[in-house]
Amino acid sequence: MYGVVIDKIDAYGTIVIHRHIQPDLDALGSQLGLRNIIKKNFKNKKVYVVGEGGDYDMFGPMDRPEDHVFEQALAIVLDVAGKDRVSDQRFLDAKETIVIDHHRNPTDFADIFISDPEQVATCQMLVQMCKDEKLKIDADAATYLFAGLTTDSGRFLYPATDATTFDSALYLVERGARIQEVYNLVYEEDLNKRKLRGYFINHFKWTKNNVAYMKNPKTLKNEYNVSTFTISRGMVNQMAGIKEIPIWANFTETDSEDILCELRSKEVPIVDIAKKFGGGGHDLACGCTVASWDETDRILEELDKIAERIET
Repeated sequence: MYGVVIDKIDAYGTIVIHRHIQPDLDALGSQLGLRNIIKKNFKNKKVYVVGEGGDYDMFGPMDRPEDHVFEQALAIVLDVAGKDRVSDQRFLDAKETIVIDHHRNPTDFADIFISDPEQVATCQMLVQMCKDEKLKIDADAATYLFAGLTTDSGRFLYPATDATTFDSALYLVERGARIQEVYNLVYEEDLNKRKLRGYFINHFKWTKNNVAYMKNPKTLKNEYNVSTFTISRGMVNQMAGIKEIPIWANFTETDSEDILCELRSKEVPIVDIAKKFGGGGHDLACGCTVASWDETDRILEELDKIAERIET
């Protein structure tokens, strides 16, 4: 499956690696990991990683190539298949585009689409590529990939975690992945963020059929001095692990007044709800963006119907 990726990398002198907006560690880990993998295994390649900053800027700076760089480049887009969610839209100017993604979404732009929704992380897909194609991985690449593997598997707790996930983790550790560095990045946080967790625990609500939810106004980030991403993606699982709660949702208003919707479920797939509102993702972890609080109420109604069927 990955041979075509290797052939394309070999054919191009310039490769630009993209990922989705509001990057998590699977997006950044796969992006930075692939950069190092290409540099270690292919000679005389110019490799750029691009995109806006985020909560994990300390993981490595992005490059700022000029526009003309894209004209003869291969663009590799990781962890996202939809055109509108790709960070740095200049991938549209590339000569050829590859997407490598593990979400249950079709692509609307790629020339080559490598999709495997059974994989817990895009980083895991890149580990598989390295194993299949006998590519070398340095300690930095192993660390980046381990970060994405760890977080997208929910610290190896999510149902999609399987023997392949643990085998991939072992493979990366054997190649020098700095486990403690990743855990410090994931678990250590400032006092404001810890207080925000307390706010969520004390303020979440639930529907008739126990769908937990939070509605976060855009002013909340200033109150706790955190980013919108921290409130949206970073806090959704404060409602996880509660015996009575089968499904939970986190709705966060952005500065542009769109509302980010993070949807999660213990066991029953909910990705079709995210797709219905223009999003997508995994069966049990997905999301979308809507324009009004009324639409979040409609999402809750849909989720509540699913929760009602669980109880009966």
